Formats: sequence, structure tokens, C-alpha cells
Amino acid sequence: MSQLAVVGGSYLEACSSPRSIVYRGSGVRAACVLAGMGNTVTLHTVLGNELAGEFEQIASLKGFALQAARRDHEITFVYQHPLGVPEIDGESVGTEPRSAISADAALVFGMIEGRPIVHGDRVVYDPQDGDRAASFSSNGSSAKELAIVASLSEARSLSGKETPEDAASELLNQGGHVVIVKCGMLGAVVATAAGLTWIRAFPTDYVWKIGSGDVFSAAFAHAWLVEGLGVLDAAWFASRWVAEYVSTRCEALGAAELERVRAEAAAQAMPRNRPTINPKPIYLAGPFFNTAQLWQVEEARTALHDAGVAVFSPIHDVGEGPADEVAPEDLRAIRECGLVLALLDGLDAGTLFEVGYARALGIPVVAIAESVEEQSLTMIIGSGCIVRSDFCSGIYEACWQLLVDE
Repeated sequence: MSQLAVVGGSYLEACSSPRSIVYRGSGVRAACVLAGMGNTVTLHTVLGNELAGEFEQIASLKGFALQAARRDHEITFVYQHPLGVPEIDGESVGTEPRSAISADAALVFGMIEGRPIVHGDRVVYDPQDGDRAASFSSNGSSAKELAIVASLSEARSLSGKETPEDAASELLNQGGHVVIVKCGMLGAVVATAAGLTWIRAFPTDYVWKIGSGDVFSAAFAHAWLVEGLGVLDAAWFASRWVAEYVSTRCEALGAAELERVRAEAAAQAMPRNRPTINPKPIYLAGPFFNTAQLWQVEEARTALHDAGVAVFSPIHDVGEGPADEVAPEDLRAIRECGLVLALLDGLDAGTLFEVGYARALGIPVVAIAESVEEQSLTMIIGSGCIVRSDFCSGIYEACWQLLVDE
């Protein structure tokens, strides 16, 4: 077994829908994944006084060691849904001073409390913190060989560049030996001195997004730091591991499952171009006659825009008005769209009509039905619509349906 240092947060994560409360944070989740693959892991973290016992029990059960400073209060991430931006409770907390950490191999995450100085031979750094991300060396940390694994927003912040390709290249110029820029449903850019390529996400029917980036970084660290895989192979392995996590929320795989993941990743492990998104918009069908309905439409529209997809939303792009004016405009938009995403909760008559109209024209439909009885979906399913019972999963499915692989 290999010795790995993990530096990262230990936080409470709460999600309203689907309902979930877990004691995780990036550091704990990554330690669980890495220990589950047989590594000897020490997690360097900060624990709140109230929940320290919970995290100590998790470490004992999952098989990793804790080196923990203390803070006055707990830090909680609160999500409305897995695609939402979390509210963070307890950002301003008092924390004990921490000593510098030295390690041969380390996975380092950005932390709400501020991460300690790390000096490592080989380090995987996941900056966290979106557009407020800080470089690895910003606090005096150093690495002989540094792999940066960042989201697109983090890469933009660190590089000052807009596209994932340009951001990755700039971060290489700034001293990264390996740069991976994660782009959600599109996959990720992988950059080294030898060149730049893309890897793909592995589509799944169910998507639990919270923590998926932590799992990617942990799986990449295992493959690159421990198994000695090349950067591209390690990135494909991480992508396939994430698919396992988001579809099951598992943080440990049995030997047979791990070999299956490894084999499926290896079968895809080749350089790819950037995937193309169908330029035709998604038609967002759903009722908007009360606060809850309009909120869901707004959340879906925002999530699709954030994924880089064009969206036609009747309430935003046509508005309200007489039926003989609104209906023709909406139907024209359906004829010109690439896909209909239907919000079916409540079984609104107008939304069901839009679904039927689209299917009669051969236009694909993805339906989100979180609170709809199965017998009410007979014609929806029977006409070839893809139905997802979860908001996040439905958004991902709609976007994946628009991708054109090259």
C-alpha cells in the first residue's frame, strides 16, 4: 500500500432535494475513496468541536488516519439541489495555527479555513473556491511535480483566460506539470508539455453531482501518484470512477468493480477533440403559474446556460399574452429546437401538449418527473421520451443528448 497525504476540508453537507445530510467535505470524501482503494491515507484537516467525534468515527470506519486542528464552529454547505450554488454557513471561524506538511505524495484541496503550507515531491492540487481560487504556491507551498485539477471557473480565475484550452495552457506556463480543466458534462481538458487533449464524461441515468469533483481528483491521484499511470490514462480512469460515484454515491469499490472501471476507462483512453454541442436550443417546457413552478423553470434555465447550452424558455422568450399570439410562437420554437426538456410535475396541460407535439415531429424529449405516478407517464414513456425522476439527472441527460462526439 502507498502512503498518501490528503489535505482538505471536513464539513457538513446538506441538500434539500433529494434530501441528504452527510459529514464529508472534499478532504474526507477523497480520503474515503483513496483508503477504499487500499492506500494508507492521512487526512490533514480542521474539525469543529461539535462534530469532531463524527468525523473521527468516519476515519476509523473507512480506514484512514486523522491529523486535525480545531476550529470554534462547524462549517455547513447547504444545497437546494445538487446543481445549485451552496450557501456556506460558518465561513468566518477561528482556527488553530497549523504546521507545514511535508509528503512524498499528496492530494491538496483548497479549504474554507485556508490550507496549510505543503511541501511535496508529487502533488495533485484541486484549488476549489470557484472564481476565488488561489494558486498552489500562493501560501508558500511547493512541489517538485505539480498536477492542477481545476473546474473551469477555477481555471479561469487562476489563469485569466476564458476557454478551457487557453486556461490549461496558461497554467502550464505558470509552472504546472499537468493541468486538467474539468468542464462538467463536456468532460475535461488534459494538458501536459506534450500537448493538449480532451477526455469524456461517462453518461449515467442518475447523477448525484455533489462531491463528484472530489472523487475525480482522488481517483486521478491514485492512478497517477500510486499506480504510475500516464496522465491521459489516469484522467480517463478518474472520469469513469466519477460515473460510478454519481450513479450510486459509492466511495469504495470491490476488487471486481474496480477492475471493471479500470477496463472500461482503458477502452476509451485515447486523445479526443472537444465535443460539439448541437447549436439548436433546448425548448424548456413547463408551467410557470406560481412561485414554485417559476423557480424550477429559472433553475433549469440557469443550469442549462451554465452548461453552455442554448435555451428557449417560453416565459422568458415569448412572455404572457393572448393564446392566439403566444401559442404559434411557442410551437414555432419547438419546431426549431434540438430537444424538449419537459418539467412534468403537476402534469400541466400545456406542457403535455408540447411534449406530444415534439414527439409527433420526431423531436427528442427528456422529461423530469419527480412527483408523478408511473401510470400517468404511459404515453410519455411509450412515445419514446427519456424520463428522469430527479432534477439534476434530467438536466445532465438533456445536455448529453445534445453532444455530438468527434
